[in-house]
Amino acid sequence: MIGSGSPGTAPAAVAGDDAEMERRVRSLHTRRGDDLYGFALRMGLSDDDAADAVQDVMLRVWRELISGKELMDLDAWAFRVTYRLAMDRHRLHTRIAGSLGRLLSGTVQIAPDPADSTDSTEADAVWRAVDRLPERQRAAVYLRYQADMAFEQIGMAMGITPVAARSHVSTALAKLRRQLGQEEFR
Repeated sequence: MIGSGSPGTAPAAVAGDDAEMERRVRSLHTRRGDDLYGFALRMGLSDDDAADAVQDVMLRVWRELISGKELMDLDAWAFRVTYRLAMDRHRLHTRIAGSLGRLLSGTVQIAPDPADSTDSTEADAVWRAVDRLPERQRAAVYLRYQADMAFEQIGMAMGITPVAARSHVSTALAKLRRQLGQEEFR
């Protein structure tokens, strides 16, 4: 038997651990909640789906911590889960759209094209161009320049090596320079 006490009650040490786990989850949400939400949006999720993804990430962090797992880099782990949730959502939407498309014998558009935005500021133009990059490059650029993560953290978040993370960012920046005609973009 694990622990002591009556069924349904946690030992005092675990109750204290629960408070620490809650503090860590709240701290993560305070520090990175907006970045996780923005990352989910950049990965193509709708506002509602992005908000749901952030909530799901926080729940998963809580479960992992409560189970006793030590998450070495909580930020990178949270971004990795967000990335995977976004990809799972895309796979689901693709399957649904494919099924509906066959039923309707037409094309189903899953999400509006980010290039349709009428905002004309330079930064918005850059992020619209980022939105058109391939998935891994888009994720790496967002994590590097919006979430301000090191290549080691980006690698952990995306399940790739830091060298691959750096490569995705470099390739993306070269594409953006060509697309935007700005050799000074960094």
